Amino acid sequence: MNIFTDNEAFRAIVESSIDAVVIINREGDIVFWNSAAELMFGYSETDVLGKYVHDILPTHDQREKADESFKKFQEVGTGPLVGKILQVKGLKKNGDIIDVQLSFNTVDIHGELFAYGFLRDISDMVARQENLEEQASIDGLTHTLNRRAFLEQSEKAFSFAKRHDSTLSVLMLDLDFFKEINDSFGHDAGDVALELFANKISSMLREEDLFGRIGGEEFCIVLPNSTVENSAIVAEKIRKEIEVQTISTAEKTLKISVSIGLSSLEEADSSIIEMQKRADSALYEAKRTGRNKVVVG
Repeated sequence: MNIFTDNEAFRAIVESSIDAVVIINREGDIVFWNSAAELMFGYSETDVLGKYVHDILPTHDQREKADESFKKFQEVGTGPLVGKILQVKGLKKNGDIIDVQLSFNTVDIHGELFAYGFLRDISDMVARQENLEEQASIDGLTHTLNRRAFLEQSEKAFSFAKRHDSTLSVLMLDLDFFKEINDSFGHDAGDVALELFANKISSMLREEDLFGRIGGEEFCIVLPNSTVENSAIVAEKIRKEIEVQTISTAEKTLKISVSIGLSSLEEADSSIIEMQKRADSALYEAKRTGRNKVVVG
């Protein structure tokens, strides 16, 4: 006899919950699974009764934590998850991973301990929050990181490089003659040039590289785990790719180019700002001496 599934009054109350309700015995096996849980995960009650609860956790890390928690639960009747509200990942029957808000507690029934959890699918809320965070960190025109987000993330990259004694390089980039494009052909042409410029460069970078719009036509790239020699090669590839790009206006077809200043991490550097200043000085030298070139600072 299952004291949960066979108790009609209990079942009627729990089945009215909009939250998934899962009850687990001291061994971590599922002994109750309401209709909301079935709807959330896609598993029927028959599918899961008697199964170990970590089968619905998608990551190895979460399964290890569940194992630790239930080991503690077996020993002393409580555990690190008891009484807390957590955000975890859940694994649906079809393989989809969802964001779940979870609260667990324990109950003693006739001398037998059980853990019961209330679970709620918060995937939509998490997606909206992530979208808002992305909108707050992305430049609307070029879809690169905006200045604030770029500086925050680049400072983290700097701290990581210093802590692990790894290489790091900074590129400062400026779209040549951008003011003349705006003044002669209008801001729409300038916007097209910036979008083209940013899209081409984004496609050339690694996933771990940071690319941000600092202001106007000025951009910055942070290259983790990249020596000054390798970064100079990257910069030159970018320069060559940009110099063959064109934009069309009603009056004519325009070629664009980029000037780039490069700096690499030095032992005396205490912040990413110092690296950016050296790269900015190198960028100034590139523009002063003819533009469309890479200068190492």
